[in-house]
Amino acid sequence: MNPIAAGRGVLVCLFILFCGTAVATVTAPEDSLSTVRPAEVLVLGPLPAIPDPLDEVFPRGHTVPVPEIPPCDVLPREGQQISLVPGHALSWRLREVADGSALPEEASRWQAVVMRLARRAEVTLRLAGADLLFVAGRPWDLETGEDGVPASTRTLPAGVYVIQARSAGDGRLEGKAPAGVLSFSLDEQIPVTRFEQLAGLTRTASLAISDDGKVLARRLSRRQPELGRLDLLAADGRVLAADLGGPQARPLAFQPGSRNLLLRRAGDEGTDLLLWTGSGGAMRTLLRDEPGLGLVRFSPDGRFLLFSSGRAFEEDEVPDGPRRYAHLRERVADFTPVPHLHLLEVATGARRVLTLPGDRVLDDAVFGPEGRSVYYAQTRHQVPRPWFHSELRRLDLATGQDQELARFTGGWEVRPQGLSLTPDGGTLIFLGPPEEVGGGRKEHNVYNKQIWSLDLAGGQFQRRTRGQAFAFESGGGLPLCDAEGRLLVKAVRAGRTLLTRVDPARDWSVEVLPTAGDDLGALAVSPNGRCLLYTASTFDQPSRLYQARAGRKGKLVEDAHAREHFLWGGAQDASFRNAEGTKIDAWFYPPLVSTAEGAMRYGAPDTGKVPLVVYYYAGSTPTLRGFNGTHQFFAANGYGVLVVNPRGAYGFGDAYADFHAGDWGPVAAADIIAATEAILARHRWLDADGIGIYGGSYGGFMTEYLVTATDIFAAAVSMYGISDLATYWGQGTWGWTYGDMALGGRFPWSDSQYFIAHSPLFRADRIHTPLLLLHGQDDANVTPGESDQLFTALSVLDRPVELVLFPGEDHGIAGDWENLVAHRQMILEWFDRYCRHRPEAWEERWGE
Repeated sequence: MNPIAAGRGVLVCLFILFCGTAVATVTAPEDSLSTVRPAEVLVLGPLPAIPDPLDEVFPRGHTVPVPEIPPCDVLPREGQQISLVPGHALSWRLREVADGSALPEEASRWQAVVMRLARRAEVTLRLAGADLLFVAGRPWDLETGEDGVPASTRTLPAGVYVIQARSAGDGRLEGKAPAGVLSFSLDEQIPVTRFEQLAGLTRTASLAISDDGKVLARRLSRRQPELGRLDLLAADGRVLAADLGGPQARPLAFQPGSRNLLLRRAGDEGTDLLLWTGSGGAMRTLLRDEPGLGLVRFSPDGRFLLFSSGRAFEEDEVPDGPRRYAHLRERVADFTPVPHLHLLEVATGARRVLTLPGDRVLDDAVFGPEGRSVYYAQTRHQVPRPWFHSELRRLDLATGQDQELARFTGGWEVRPQGLSLTPDGGTLIFLGPPEEVGGGRKEHNVYNKQIWSLDLAGGQFQRRTRGQAFAFESGGGLPLCDAEGRLLVKAVRAGRTLLTRVDPARDWSVEVLPTAGDDLGALAVSPNGRCLLYTASTFDQPSRLYQARAGRKGKLVEDAHAREHFLWGGAQDASFRNAEGTKIDAWFYPPLVSTAEGAMRYGAPDTGKVPLVVYYYAGSTPTLRGFNGTHQFFAANGYGVLVVNPRGAYGFGDAYADFHAGDWGPVAAADIIAATEAILARHRWLDADGIGIYGGSYGGFMTEYLVTATDIFAAAVSMYGISDLATYWGQGTWGWTYGDMALGGRFPWSDSQYFIAHSPLFRADRIHTPLLLLHGQDDANVTPGESDQLFTALSVLDRPVELVLFPGEDHGIAGDWENLVAHRQMILEWFDRYCRHRPEAWEERWGE
């Protein structure tokens, strides 16, 4: 259902009139209407004359008005110009209208103003002489009333809306609403009170930077207005070449020692690999419609490409009818044995097959320091737990000899990745779990990735990073050994993504390198390892693009959000020590509130209390201390938002992370409850009777577990969550591989009481909190039966529960933008229903 839709609610009448006097506000009793007028509006005009109507019988039909400006949910800036007549510009101008005076021009014009509704209301817009009306960028049909004035009526949720209206003649704006519901402003910065507004957020990703740091590549994307573009930039942000390769193109890397850019894009039946060759703008096609194109690496001298592909293998067509599974690994979606290694000479396009497919999966591959050999990792099945082991191998490009160097037993979830060679070629470095898995070893959170080395002469593994709270990540060309043998690598610590440099010569000590922002996003390193291009964000600032020399903070290159006019809220640290004395990571977004003067600000309310939303993932990975649109959405709707990283997440040390291996509920739940109590004690203006909780996937499980452990929450939402550990273990695509780590090596037949004690389904009789279950019907990761069975149990128990299923959606309910918007709005409506006792939006969504 469109969130801007007709339904029940408070009546608000909004008029655009063309004569008479008025005052700014006429007060009235609380339940009656009061008159509200904006002090000023923005006006664009006079507009060129519209052609005369059709005067012929043909063509059959009727004319429809066409807007001169793009309808949008962004207020224009005063002085912003458009041109409808060559050589003549029109500017948006400020008009003060609070004194009741009419606008001076007689011709048609556009008016724009911001309307804010403090709560859900029915809105009637009247506009004399109007032919076009847009609210939040969407058209409202106008019907002429008995008085001859075009009008339109809709029900709107609480929020902030940009109104754009075109009319002929002198006009001014007037509204009627219950006292305190409606207000006007010309605030350029607008809070995200409707999740759909995030469609206007621009993303910067897929980066590359040349060896000299003077040429940069980045991709911009946005949903509305639609944008998908790869540009080349100078270091100062100037565009050197625009829209390379079309809307689907993504940069991969610059060729070593040059400014030639390697990029990929979707082809008709596969993936195209292209090389942009500099100032002439020529684009060479290196590969066309390559099937299964995966990793792509330049040789150190840039003459060759190492890549994975499915070209040398043609899969048999699977016939309709019964599907046979002879091996459990066949049901693991990312057990993809087809991709294999190829070598391509860049200058000629000559290619060579290096390996062939088999009952194994290629994990990563790199050239040796001199480009004469390839080192790669592949994973095979084995019978004993953890059911998979990885081989580290060396392929001699001259002789074709393919040699196994060592085996690493890490299971499926975290396999050797981020391969890198020291400059002398004597040590292979990779990222892996804290320890090999199985064989009676201690159970760990395997996602707490650490740096390992393999001595190529002796064939011995050794974990190199210990005793610090770093968990390491690959991506963006990292890890990478620089010329001095130091390793550049991304790391997560205390909820922040950082850039680090690890020095083997100093006992593998970890140095945090300076970067902008609070959390590192996309990152690219030049082929020589000296220059960086990265994005970074803060709580109240989406990612911006920076360029730097390795070891320096660098400078801002581009802020893609500078013209987006969103009003973001900041966050403050809310970490605390639990009953055991462990510091638990948390932060808090104050809500958006109104001042006595009607202005908007983030912070404590002047009077009264506000509800609280608590979010957590509570699984193996932390929530990061960077920009988050969903948290902004709840804060903009007047909720305080608490985010918690309970014990079990990596980036806080081995002991903290390892709580996840075998917890499934109690430890993380205790931390979340304690965090909630701590924030209530810190901010007495938070409503202890109006707390909503939500999480997705493992966080959905945690939501379900929490409401079996306490009744302190007023409402709960589980997104694609797990209700029965045994059914998830047996039915989810990765239930048995992820479960192997999270269950700490337990099985349903040997530890049945553990499965029962930790499964919300078997604790359903303890649930009294109103629970909303959201699930994609095509979810293969956490199957929808997990929500189905808990819905059945709570319905039989006559507990407050509702289930919403999304056809065609997989895990995350994010395949279709409209479904993502719908389910996030549903969470807000569920919280409003039970935390604020405002059920109207939820009921109207379903026609109740």
